[in-house]
Amino acid sequence: MTSLRGVKLFLLDLDGVVIEGSTPIKGAAEAIELIRSTGASVMFPTNNTTRSRVELAGLLKNAGIDAPIEDLITTAYCAAQYAVSKGWKRVYLIGERGLHEECVAAGLNVVDEDDEACDGVMVGLDRAFTYKKLAAALKFLQHGATFVATNTDSTLPTETGEIPGAAAMVAGLEACSKEKPTIVLGKPNTHLLELAMERSDQPLNACCVVGDRPETDIAMARNAGCLSILVLTGVATQESREAYPPQHRPDLIFPTLNEVARQYACLRKK
Repeated sequence: MTSLRGVKLFLLDLDGVVIEGSTPIKGAAEAIELIRSTGASVMFPTNNTTRSRVELAGLLKNAGIDAPIEDLITTAYCAAQYAVSKGWKRVYLIGERGLHEECVAAGLNVVDEDDEACDGVMVGLDRAFTYKKLAAALKFLQHGATFVATNTDSTLPTETGEIPGAAAMVAGLEACSKEKPTIVLGKPNTHLLELAMERSDQPLNACCVVGDRPETDIAMARNAGCLSILVLTGVATQESREAYPPQHRPDLIFPTLNEVARQYACLRKK
């Protein structure tokens, strides 16, 4: 499917599509309202683990976007659910408040550097990353913990430009442990999309992924086999599909989410 006409569910990335840091991207709130006015649904899968779903819902509400908790599919939430599904009780986190809050909400015990063992080490973006945290994570892996990466994004777009992403923390632990993560939960893998589809009553061929990163958002859509749209309000800047490698090539490119919504609304009226 290379047309918006048959889409009933939009999976919108947040950073670079809807928000930059804590600032809404111009026109994004109106675009989401327009999409919903046609009867289509919107959900928000994001690799960013720095905010819990509760905090994220509040941030979006302040930006004029209604986003129920169940429509926010974050890798922090996904990581906590993964740990529960494995029967884990104790986890060590390299990450920020969002990852911590989701793990605690799921009933997990978050250990600190002085503990000797845990079931899993979960790594996400951590802007307070230290050698002490890295050493503790290595110790836990040496004692048998499972290495989980929430995502491997190289950067995160913010109001002031791109900052280092979770890939830097993951790579640090890979280097000293000589281990790869047992699982990477975020895009381009399809775990977030699968979780969203479980909560939707729409088939995959009625789903569309909208993102700003060819190597994550678009690659996830291609891996899953659904329509992909690249917008140019975040990391990506090239307006030609041919500028991207085949495995990262979007079906459609729009300058903004607002333009996606306008074209979609026009098609739905015909």
